Amino acid sequence: MKFYRSKFFIICVAAALVLVLVPSALSLFGYKDIVRGALKTVASPLEWCGAKMADAVSGFVEVFAEYDELKAENERLKERLEELEGEEHDNSVIREENEWLKTYLKIKQKHSELTMIDAMIVSRESGNYATVLTLNRGSANGVKVKMPVITADGVFGYVSEVGLDWCKVVSLVETASAVSAYTERGNVVGAVEGDTLLRTEGTCRMIHIAADADIKVGDKVYTAAEGKIYPNGLLIGTVVSIEADEYSKELVAKIQPAVDFSDINATTQVMIITGYASGGESK
Repeated sequence: MKFYRSKFFIICVAAALVLVLVPSALSLFGYKDIVRGALKTVASPLEWCGAKMADAVSGFVEVFAEYDELKAENERLKERLEELEGEEHDNSVIREENEWLKTYLKIKQKHSELTMIDAMIVSRESGNYATVLTLNRGSANGVKVKMPVITADGVFGYVSEVGLDWCKVVSLVETASAVSAYTERGNVVGAVEGDTLLRTEGTCRMIHIAADADIKVGDKVYTAAEGKIYPNGLLIGTVVSIEADEYSKELVAKIQPAVDFSDINATTQVMIITGYASGGESK
């Protein structure tokens, strides 16, 4: 509305009236040729301006049309990108499932004497003194307290509590964990247990080792049949250091678990040992 009241608009209207009325008056008095020539002279620049304005408007419309096309193309590309991301996610899930299937078959072949069910960590609650891990299998799946839990790498822990469709696990490095063990090379026996300080770095220790035992850094440590939870021969980890206990005079070995507990998350898959292929239940 301000435009219609502006000086520029009023001048334009006045000029238009002059251009219309003056030629009409001159024509009445017989000056048609003069009027025609004058109008042509005046009209030529206006025609040029009009042509330029028409070109500008046409270009403006084309720009808007191109913008709409670009916007539509952008939407199509976004939709396609979402489709590709969805396909990539699906492919990633399939790859993970295939890897887990390979791992599962590897464990089954390695421990063909055991019966197992697969499980996944669904939550991890870390505290100052313990880390509580929850799996997505429970009594409905035949899980019971003190059943061993392993991965393709080795001993993970044991079931400490069972619900209908869930169970909680004490990992190998927790202070509540204790495993009868032996070394493969020297057949040195002892017990692997969690330690308050060592658990923070994901390691544990082997105690009750005779002072003259043939144990060395690099020795592999396995579960012993004398234990009440784990079957014989499951890999626990590797000896990384040895020192003498100043009070008991026994040796204490620091163990690096075969399972990397620093890499445990809500998608880690494990196996729960439920019994033996011969029909017996897990210890």
